[in-house]
Amino acid sequence: MAPNETQSVYEQTYRYYLDQLKTIDFTGKEAALGIGLDGDSVLIPYHGRTIRLTDTGLSDENGGRPLFSDCVVICRYLIMCPKVVPKNKEWVAFRDFPAAGPLTAYWKDAVERPLAKAFSGDLTTLEGACDALGGSVTNLSIACDLHRRFMPLPKVPLLLVFNAADEDFPAAASILFEKRADAFLDAESLAILGHGLSFRLCNMRPKDIPESKTRPCFNRCGCNRVHSTRF
Repeated sequence: MAPNETQSVYEQTYRYYLDQLKTIDFTGKEAALGIGLDGDSVLIPYHGRTIRLTDTGLSDENGGRPLFSDCVVICRYLIMCPKVVPKNKEWVAFRDFPAAGPLTAYWKDAVERPLAKAFSGDLTTLEGACDALGGSVTNLSIACDLHRRFMPLPKVPLLLVFNAADEDFPAAASILFEKRADAFLDAESLAILGHGLSFRLCNMRPKDIPESKTRPCFNRCGCNRVHSTRF
């Protein structure tokens, strides 16, 4: 497929979702989705930022359109708004969702394995990256080296569970969902959401990590700089 044809398919998909959204009245759906209304605009918290939906489409705080994958997730979240919000908040693995089957290999290879590889021997930097992205400590009793709760969407939290490598086992990372998550997003969108968190953590720049999560340079370069413990 030629590049312009690919872009056309993405644009057509995006416009298809926007056409559906134009038929929905979000008045009264604020609590169910955790969104806000500002005149004719819908405000959606997404990965710590506010995305605005208007008649012309989605825009971020700088006025630009989010990435296509993010647009898909946000649109599906708004379109799938359940009439009755499920109450089951038990944490489950992605593979536990009935429609996740075809995507479980992708989830392992593109979401969880990169996290394990990137932070295998560097728990401190992972902790700093979690702090920078708004990950919160929970009161859950989990046998692991680190766990953090993230809120990429108001009603679809993610739970990162991480074990660092030791002499007996390699590093392992899991991202869990509340059991009710598939009432808000289809399996493909859940996979995109999890990948978005994994990607953001793995690509966190050193300057974005709190200074307390860095250490002096031990590379004998004489620079006296503070480097992230990941590098």
